[in-house]
Amino acid sequence: MPDDPQLTVRLLGGVEVTRDGRPVALPSSRKARALLVYLAATERPHRRDRLCAIFWDIPDDPRGALRSSLSLLRRVVDAPGRPCILADRDTVRLDAAGAGIDLVAIRRSLSAGVEAASTVALEQAAAAFQGEFAEGLDLPSCPDFQVWCVAERQEVRRLRLQVLRALLERHANDPEAALPHARALVSADVDDVSAHVALLRVLVAGGRQREAEEQRDLSARLLGGTGSEAAEQLIWAWRSLAGSR
Repeated sequence: MPDDPQLTVRLLGGVEVTRDGRPVALPSSRKARALLVYLAATERPHRRDRLCAIFWDIPDDPRGALRSSLSLLRRVVDAPGRPCILADRDTVRLDAAGAGIDLVAIRRSLSAGVEAASTVALEQAAAAFQGEFAEGLDLPSCPDFQVWCVAERQEVRRLRLQVLRALLERHANDPEAALPHARALVSADVDDVSAHVALLRVLVAGGRQREAEEQRDLSARLLGGTGSEAAEQLIWAWRSLAGSR
């Protein structure tokens, strides 16, 4: 992200905009907020007719609705002499230069791949994942947007899991540094046995035996309880961990 950006747009978790560190009220219109998310996340110009097709039906006067939504968004993101919503007769885009958009910053920092990223970049990315993409912002009446939004959420989740697993590898010899990432991995992928085993391994390596035993029992319940295949896999892994001490 730019150093101390005047404008920040948070897409991970509930959508938020701040200017100079102060929250900016978003439009009450869900479509206007969804349009902001779409422009911020995609980082490219979009044809007006395509935006109209995504967000509005023909009877709604889509071009008029788009103009109205852009007017609302300009009040949120534009500053005197520094417009962020750039539009001409054919296209619309969000000029993010000088702004901080959390998801955009993560993607840029990891553009060469998670494995190639520095540990600092991975730590910053992990800290930025505060919730799902555009959390709570669904538009069932706009199927094109909804399909795109769901795909973005899946991609963000996949990227977060990659980052957390990479951090566990980077901190393999530092259980205290690995612990918050191991906990986050279980929270993000609660049905994955390997995530629970990774957390148990970190707890045992850090000398937190009692906490590890409590987590073992909790994890077994989360994985379906006694008799479930996943819980049995966990117990077998636990026995291996306990036997290696």
